[in-house]
Amino acid sequence: MLQTTSQLLSKHQAIEEKMADLSNSLAEKYPEQAQVFEKLAKDSLRHRDMALRAYREGVTDAFEVGFLANPLDPEDYVLQEPIGDLSEDAGTMISNMEVVIQFCIDAANNSSTLLPDVPETFMRLVKRKKRSIEKLKELA
Repeated sequence: MLQTTSQLLSKHQAIEEKMADLSNSLAEKYPEQAQVFEKLAKDSLRHRDMALRAYREGVTDAFEVGFLANPLDPEDYVLQEPIGDLSEDAGTMISNMEVVIQFCIDAANNSSTLLPDVPETFMRLVKRKKRSIEKLKELA
């Protein structure tokens, strides 16, 4: 279970890196769509860094981690491997993006009130990821 803000950020880092890896794999698999998938990969890594930056900026000597109001189960946020044609793979990536969005929403709702920038950052990421879904829908 994810019980602290630090654990929450570690899980977010892992799923963003997984999204970037999956996107880069699809960029290689579909060279004609490489630009779309490479941008998704780059965005995922940028989103990882934004959340980590918000966390680091909020942490002081007074508090190292905040406990989540409701612990999260990391198994609720598992990404699927795309294994199909372009349309199926785009659909899988849309589903994966929805998993990441749900994680960001849950993270924002459960982040420590001692670190107000963390929930705000996660909600900004939700908006950005929803825009990415629209780009993926064009491929599906």
